[in-house]
Formats: sequence, structure tokens, C-alpha cells
Amino acid sequence: MPESNAVVLAGVVLVAVALAVWVFTARRKQRKAQEERLDRVGFRPCPDEKSTLEALANRVKSDRGHQYRVEQPRRLAAEPAVYYYVKLRDTQHADEEPHAGEELLFRVRRRSNAGVVLTVKPSSLAPGLATRMLGAVATGPWATQPDDLVRLELPADLKDTNLLGALGPPGASLYDLVDASILSVVQGIGDAGAMTITLRDDWCAVEAGHWQVPFRVDELVARIRPLL
Repeated sequence: MPESNAVVLAGVVLVAVALAVWVFTARRKQRKAQEERLDRVGFRPCPDEKSTLEALANRVKSDRGHQYRVEQPRRLAAEPAVYYYVKLRDTQHADEEPHAGEELLFRVRRRSNAGVVLTVKPSSLAPGLATRMLGAVATGPWATQPDDLVRLELPADLKDTNLLGALGPPGASLYDLVDASILSVVQGIGDAGAMTITLRDDWCAVEAGHWQVPFRVDELVARIRPLL
């Protein structure tokens, strides 16, 4: 190998190693900060409820092509019950890392028990072409979407809001599935690091967005209080 190519290759390797170290360090700091927030809000470990939460997480998701596991389950000390956990999606290949994401789970009253998935954005992201593209991607026919839901047309008054897209039963209207009061609350939780809200039966799962955006459980619990 020519010396110049060896130098380039060595540089690429060093950059890759430095990036991996940065990601590892950033995630470790983020995890420590999250644990401090969980303790401060009042979430306590509940390992005895792990199997129940796994069954609920899979039921709410309703994705027959994948199995979801729950790690680090915690429950808010106060009533009604609010759960926090890290949800892992099993992979098809043994050498792949499972996809992991933080999630809150709690009961909510609404007019329908049918499944609904809502995708939201933070208020800092202005409506436009980029948000329309994000909404189209989020509601696309991916293998990890719930098996029984399809993309819904957003009502005119909800376009150009923090609601990017919605999935629901074929032919359904969003307002027949979700009350305006719930939609008002969920539109604000994108500002606290959430991106996906899944409702099924009387359960609501609030899932984090990208790992680089903190999932601020203290703010999320404050914002979902009207729904509890």
C-alpha cells in the first residue's frame, strides 16, 4: 500500500475511534443525567413488574414482526401509575445491536379504544417542507409500524402544528379516535424530547425521539398531568 494511502487509512481509523469514544461518553453522561432526573421526579425501580410491562409494551405496539423487551423499569411513586423503561426491539441478526428507546407508559381516558400513533415535533422546528417530509417518513409503511394501522389525513386545523402525522384504523377520522384535549397536550411534549405517542385501549406510550435529544422525564410528567 502506498504511504499516502496508509496515512489516509490511519486518519480514517482515528476519526472512527474518536467518534465512537465521543458517542460512548455522551451516552453515558446522558444516562447519568436521566437517572438523576428519574430519582428527582420520584421514579423507583419496579423489577417485579418487568414481565407485565413487556406484555403491555408489545400489546400497545401491536407489531407481530418484532418482539419488544423492557429494561430498567421504574414506576412513579405517586398514583396514578406512570411507568418508565427502556424498550428494546429484537433484531433479525444475532450480531446486531437491538434498537433501544426510552418510553413512558400510563393509562388515559379517551373516546375510542382503537390504536392510534401520533408523531410530534418540537416547537422550535418551524412548519415547512422539512416537517412535511418528516411526517411522511414517520407515517410510512415500515415493518415496525403497528400491523392494523395506516396513515390518516390530518384535519385542516391540525396542519402546520406540532403534530407531524398520525396512524389509525383504515377509514377512521382522527377526531373520532382522540379528543381535542389529548391532542392539545401531546402537541407540547415534543418540546421535552418525545416524538411518538401510541394509544391503544386505555394505555398511552410516549416514546423518545433521537438519543441526542434528552428525554426529559420531569417535564414530560408535568405535561401529561392533565391526562392522568
